[in-house]
Amino acid sequence: MASGDDEKRKAIVLEIEAWRRSKLLPEHYCDFLINLYLDDLNERPKGMVGNAVRKIGQASGKHWLLTFGIFTLICIVVLHFSAFPLALQIGLTGVVTAAFIGFAGKIQELSPTRSMMLAGTGCFFLLGTGYSICQLHGWTSPLGYILLLVVCAVVWIVSGIALNAFILHGLGWILAIAAYTKLLADHVAHPTWLEVQIFWLPAALLFGWLSWFVHNRYQSSGAVLFAVALVLWFMPEVYSALYGINKDWLQIELLCKVVIVGAGMFRLRKQWMEWVA
Repeated sequence: MASGDDEKRKAIVLEIEAWRRSKLLPEHYCDFLINLYLDDLNERPKGMVGNAVRKIGQASGKHWLLTFGIFTLICIVVLHFSAFPLALQIGLTGVVTAAFIGFAGKIQELSPTRSMMLAGTGCFFLLGTGYSICQLHGWTSPLGYILLLVVCAVVWIVSGIALNAFILHGLGWILAIAAYTKLLADHVAHPTWLEVQIFWLPAALLFGWLSWFVHNRYQSSGAVLFAVALVLWFMPEVYSALYGINKDWLQIELLCKVVIVGAGMFRLRKQWMEWVA
């Protein structure tokens, strides 16, 4: 009878493992069920690390060869990246970034967290590699960095909207704001207080309107645009502090703007809370 029970237990464990591989049950549920049927503590899963070790041990020779082949290829590319022609550097950067974001979109429904991590890795890879290309080819002028920020901002915003990843979407707009800040600093040497306000406040009002406009169809985008509108509302003071413009009145300006936006958000709380909820 004991032998029959062992065989039945092994069959149940194999079935649970099949559920794990096919994603029929979450990982922690499978671990719990296996713990009920395995008597030997050494055979039981040991959390995330234990699961990873078990999967590595069960991998086939083809998987091992593929893994080490990819790792070797990455090492070769990294070590010799500076020796590649410019077109190849840009092409490799685009392909790798697209691969990360594309795979993130493929697994989004199965694992939203992993999807966001992959998309974030691809976006930060684009930013880091783009900066390296600028350094290697002497594109260290302000215009070179502004173009890099614009390209990264577009990729991050589009990826964030496509994958419904509000963090990437918001960070993309932050990059766009940084590029705009640098552009203003390089082309407007001594702006007046009124000019600084005009640089930013219309954009804040525009993003506030866009937040309302898109919130019914793209709820997460509405929340991101509302947050960007708030950032832009205070950007004149941030810009003035960074570049030493009318610093004597900064505290009063900030206080007035906090009062204005606080009163407005309180009065319209039912409307804007619906946009971002």
